Amino acid sequence: MNYFRITSLVLLLTMLSALSGCSAKKEKAEKQQPHQQKISSASKTVEKSVEAPAHAVITASPQDEADAAILKKNVLEQIKKGDFSSIYKQASAGFREVGPEEQFTGLWELQLKQTGAFKEAKEVSHNVRPQDKFLIYIYHLQYEKLKKELFLTFGRSKSGKMELTGINQKEIR
Repeated sequence: MNYFRITSLVLLLTMLSALSGCSAKKEKAEKQQPHQQKISSASKTVEKSVEAPAHAVITASPQDEADAAILKKNVLEQIKKGDFSSIYKQASAGFREVGPEEQFTGLWELQLKQTGAFKEAKEVSHNVRPQDKFLIYIYHLQYEKLKKELFLTFGRSKSGKMELTGINQKEIR
């Protein structure tokens, strides 16, 4: 009987500590989400935001589509050339707040060592994010060694200029 009480108590304490740890992690995560704090969390945000509710079809204005088309073409050309510094410099101020240029260019250069050179990009879809009307374009990229899915996000600054606000990738399995 005593063994049963001790085992039950240990199990109960373990469950309580696990639950408090989960809620602490959740609270910490909620506090860290004001804007794109880290590239990995930004990627998750983009993936979730691409899915618009079925009842709310939001479309971009023809001018937004035209302005984003020019930018997305430039970004893809810069990726192909390996000109990551230009991508960073032309991106929105919020984009640049995520980290310094050296970190951004270093991550891309490291990736190219792992994936090989960029070969081609095929747009597979695009959507408008309901909360801020930013345009999200999804591409399948072919590198020498593997395929990746690329998310390019564009939005208007307060001054009205269309800018790159996010660039994220994930491996296609």
